[in-house]
Amino acid sequence: MAQLQRDDISFAAVISAKELSIVWGSDSRYWKWSLEVAELITVCWLQIDGKYNANNLIKGVKYGVYLAVELSDNLCMNGPVTLKLTRPNGTTEEHKEDLKTKPKNTLVGLKVGEFCNTGACGCENTVKFSMNGCDGTTWKTGLTVVGAVIAPVNC
Repeated sequence: MAQLQRDDISFAAVISAKELSIVWGSDSRYWKWSLEVAELITVCWLQIDGKYNANNLIKGVKYGVYLAVELSDNLCMNGPVTLKLTRPNGTTEEHKEDLKTKPKNTLVGLKVGEFCNTGACGCENTVKFSMNGCDGTTWKTGLTVVGAVIAPVNC
């Protein structure tokens, strides 16, 4: 779980849930939208993708990428989700998170990974991130996607 410091927020990029690509996100049978927040009704294929142009961030700074979610008491996930980060230079970082162990009914920052914004990649300086819970056999529920935050981390 990530704790964002107040000073970090002024240099952070905030990405709303509407700016993310959520599989079945436009189908009201699976997702309920209220303002900029996506509440999972139920789905087998859980896939959330996002990207951000790192040229909009301060060069030479190390950043953490976080998915901002809220987990309800009726959370149903059979197994962990996979969080993946693709840095602007093409390298990847991937790990699993068991959402059942996270606090319920409060905003949680799921750390996807970190990257150093060198700015060396020129015009194609995109950081990509995803959450995947695609076992395909179990229905998932109890997740609200608020968005994503890209914020400086301490070196």
